[in-house]
Amino acid sequence: MRQWKGRQVILYHGNNGHTQKVRGTLEKWDDIRKCVILGPKMLAIPFENITHITMLPPGRERRSRHPAKLNAIGYVMSVPLQFDNAIHFQSAVTIWREDQLIAYNVKLVSHSAHDVILEDGQTLSKEEHLFVVRSLRGEL
Repeated sequence: MRQWKGRQVILYHGNNGHTQKVRGTLEKWDDIRKCVILGPKMLAIPFENITHITMLPPGRERRSRHPAKLNAIGYVMSVPLQFDNAIHFQSAVTIWREDQLIAYNVKLVSHSAHDVILEDGQTLSKEEHLFVVRSLRGEL
């Protein structure tokens, strides 16, 4: 079953003769908690309650109702965790210096306490620049 991780499945589960059918993506096979995590709602279904699992036939996969797009609202980054997240999630960042636009929708590569390195190799000071991040809304 581990080979089905990341695939869309139909999972039948239940107890006392009552079976339910759940459709979703097999996100995780958790041996420690003895359960399967089924997305997108991240349902934890115990191994002992699973009657059987079938993979969705080709072409029947769930289509995203809300495709990913950039949020119209930006957030000024001020704490190191925000910079870490922007790097990790490859978020679009707009950079300002006073009232002048320096870079639009660039990605950050790394940062330190005082500087930020952009994807093109440019190093900018955190004190002299304003970094605005825009998150993705919807499903990838």
